[in-house]
Amino acid sequence: MPTRPKHPKKELEAVLKAGEAQGWTVTRGKGYFKMRCPCEAKHFKTVHLSPSGANYKKNLIGLLMRETCWEAD
Repeated sequence: MPTRPKHPKKELEAVLKAGEAQGWTVTRGKGYFKMRCPCEAKHFKTVHLSPSGANYKKNLIGLLMRETCWEAD
């Protein structure tokens, strides 16, 4: 199984790894990573390579918790 490339921002790489630990599939696109959950609803979220601001990670986690089946740590 080939390993995926790492996210250049270590705090966002930690989010991707947490998703993988929960069974989410993470794939690399051009300028982003796409996370897909394992549930029947097929939730997905795009994680950009260049975050839009200092609160990007906090906002990303909030969206994942509100709109998907993401499990908090």
